[in-house]
Amino acid sequence: MEPSVLRPVDNKKGKFRKILFQILGLAVIIFLGWYLYKNQDSFQAIKNISWQQIVLIVLLDFAAFFVNAVMNYFMLKRLEPRISFIDCYGLQYANSMLNKILPTIGGGATFKALFLKRKYDLPYSQFVSVITGLYIISFITTSLLGLICILIIYLQLRIMNWVLVLAFILFLLPSLGIIIFTPKIPESDKRIVKTLSRVITGWNTIKQDKRSLLFYALCFLILLFLTAAQTMVSYQALAVKTSFVPMLLLSSTTIILQVLSFTPDGIGIKEGIFVFTGNLVQIPDNILVLGSLVVRAVTMVTTGIIGAICYLILLREITKIEKEPDLLHARGH
Repeated sequence: MEPSVLRPVDNKKGKFRKILFQILGLAVIIFLGWYLYKNQDSFQAIKNISWQQIVLIVLLDFAAFFVNAVMNYFMLKRLEPRISFIDCYGLQYANSMLNKILPTIGGGATFKALFLKRKYDLPYSQFVSVITGLYIISFITTSLLGLICILIIYLQLRIMNWVLVLAFILFLLPSLGIIIFTPKIPESDKRIVKTLSRVITGWNTIKQDKRSLLFYALCFLILLFLTAAQTMVSYQALAVKTSFVPMLLLSSTTIILQVLSFTPDGIGIKEGIFVFTGNLVQIPDNILVLGSLVVRAVTMVTTGIIGAICYLILLREITKIEKEPDLLHARGH
């Protein structure tokens, strides 16, 4: 999901907000660098990683991109029947690559919207509407899974993290409220009201097809399990003995990045959230950070290479269309 869609920017306040996010992001990255410097000994565990485990992390990443592309394809197909799966797959990689390297928030989503507008003449408002509607399904699916994982861990170890429980509930209850009551939001210039209005409008758009709702929920579940498997491989590679439920919990906590992601790809923030769950997953803080960074490093290489190739190909298509506008109208017939 694209974090920027949740943050409609007011022209008057956008500049201040952008500067604030940049300062916070820089502070998080500096703190992460300081933390790694203080825990240099942890890097010795990297020697335990085998090439087979690296390949497995890459394959799981490929699978996650494929599932995301399929979900986006069926979602956008509702708005534009001409859209191709190849474009959706390429956009998924280009989007992820841009989010990993750009200091701005949601740069990938901006490029995706631009491409869809230029090639398929898909209005930005329609794109945002459907994307925000998917957040409802994502929040409910992820928060429910997270709460179930916390319950299982509590029954096994009698350990609880009430702050994390509250965080999941704060995602779950408003989402259920929108589904049950579908409130009408009056027009307002306030950012939070605009955001809520977009989410409700998007939900009203995608809820028309009940089978699609189940399909999207299944896709989100598959993505959570793939991410959990990837995370488990990274910690096992660092010689940590763990089970799948704690990894599912870590996978579920990434939902918080949807509202706290003010660094490229949530770097530093995701690791901080992982550390906060340390008492539940029973993994040392330094290893939690290192395991997350291992996945980042491996996937950064594959996403960087494939994403750059996809970005250049898609950018060339946009450039060609802008030079020859008749191509866009020809595609519409």
